[in-house]
Amino acid sequence: MTTTTLSYQGSRIRLRGAMLNLTDMWQAADRPPNRRPSDWLALEETGRFRTHAGTHASDATDLFAPNAGLAGICHLDSDGLVATVRGNQGGTWAHWQLALTYARYLSPPFHLWCNTVLRAAMQRPDDAPAAGHDPLWANLDQQFQRLHRRLDILDVLDRHAADLMFLTLSTQDLLLGTRRDFSPASQAAIRRTVAAEPYGGQCPCCENASVLTRAGGSAEGAEFDHFFHRGLNRPEHGWLICANCHIELNRGGYLLRFSYMPRFRAFQAAVLEQRHRGRIGHGRTAE
Repeated sequence: MTTTTLSYQGSRIRLRGAMLNLTDMWQAADRPPNRRPSDWLALEETGRFRTHAGTHASDATDLFAPNAGLAGICHLDSDGLVATVRGNQGGTWAHWQLALTYARYLSPPFHLWCNTVLRAAMQRPDDAPAAGHDPLWANLDQQFQRLHRRLDILDVLDRHAADLMFLTLSTQDLLLGTRRDFSPASQAAIRRTVAAEPYGGQCPCCENASVLTRAGGSAEGAEFDHFFHRGLNRPEHGWLICANCHIELNRGGYLLRFSYMPRFRAFQAAVLEQRHRGRIGHGRTAE
């Protein structure tokens, strides 16, 4: 199968059948540090996505081991979702639905472009390149095509989860009513979490802007964002984010906010961990 090359701001992104080159996507998104394909594949959220995809396989035969004749050229992960190919035409390749999740991790503008251009390219079967005699790509394409059926199920689950969030927010509006600001103590707890690893004072939403001053206060433009509802104001209900992220989340509606749920959940877990450590520390001091 031949390779189709798309261009994002002058950078190529290769696709072959159902496969997208994650290495190309990372380079096209200006090579953000700590967001290489390998960094993203190592994340807990990515692992959960892949595990969930595997549980929806209709039969164990849906998962194929790489062709023995390709040993040393291509390494296919055991779940069949990701392949690493050596050589000038290689890199890290993934099924397109997994690749779109990686695009969201890279940047919102790039994710939007992928949702339109790449999805449109994947949905034009009449324009798809004809199969050739390349055994490597023929083998990989066969394996990735088998994943369409079970990954389509994940699209449905995502839509149901987004609808559930909309209903939850609507219910909270009725029950909670007016906005409740974060108390000084809650703000201090959120700032402590932002100051600690892995954030180091950077915006936990985009990780590209500083939201703390050298003295540990809130940087100019930084906002305490109520993630779930303006009436929920405990430390685990919000985060300190940069002005750009705050504008984007508040203008983008509940669907955009839902797409940022994994990042907020990670921050929320860090807040609760900070609180747990504080309780242990107070207990030891009392002793």
